[in-house]
Amino acid sequence: MYKTCLIIVSFCLILIGCNHNADGEDEDPAKVHAVEEGEIKVEKEPATEKDEQKLQLTVQGNSYPFQFNDFPILSQYVQNFDRPEETLQNLPFVQIKEDQFFVEFACHEERCSHLLLDFGEKNSFLLSDLSAWRTTKISPDNQFAAFLFERATAGGAKHQLTVVDLSTLEPVELEAADNQLLLKPNHYQYTIHDVTFMDEEQLKIISTPMDAGEDPAYVTSMWNYQ
Repeated sequence: MYKTCLIIVSFCLILIGCNHNADGEDEDPAKVHAVEEGEIKVEKEPATEKDEQKLQLTVQGNSYPFQFNDFPILSQYVQNFDRPEETLQNLPFVQIKEDQFFVEFACHEERCSHLLLDFGEKNSFLLSDLSAWRTTKISPDNQFAAFLFERATAGGAKHQLTVVDLSTLEPVELEAADNQLLLKPNHYQYTIHDVTFMDEEQLKIISTPMDAGEDPAYVTSMWNYQ
């Protein structure tokens, strides 16, 4: 009888101990969870914080700070990848002037998007989409750049010419200098074979008109860019 009572008492003590541990387990995780929740919030880097993330980009031996908010178009593209830093570093940058670079990205079947970046001024300008880059020419005073892009159409290759003021990264309007009837060369409407800056005001375009026949002749036209 005594042995039986001892067993029952021991069993009750075990149950009480288990219940006490269970109560303790219910309390501890709540405290830990509150701390972890705050830490995870920082570690996860919410979108607003991620957009402000700053990277250090090395281009042709020069190091530039790259903050996502400063270059939204390119940042949106690289953030689609698991490792945006590596994607950014592997893009083909072409130096235009000092801290200004031309870059191709989002390429598909030789058609890309093209961006002009100014790391010094933290500015960018989207030059073209869904096109192939053909050439870039710089004006004699190094203040303007002409970018020629190509698209394949049923009627052959057509081109877009964009001239940019490098001090503002803004495109400039081209005005015909010799009263020719050609349309402005900025909407892939005809073929452009060559572009040359003649001086600090005019550039020369060699092109094939839209209505050219089977044996098209080249047309030389002069355009004022400022």
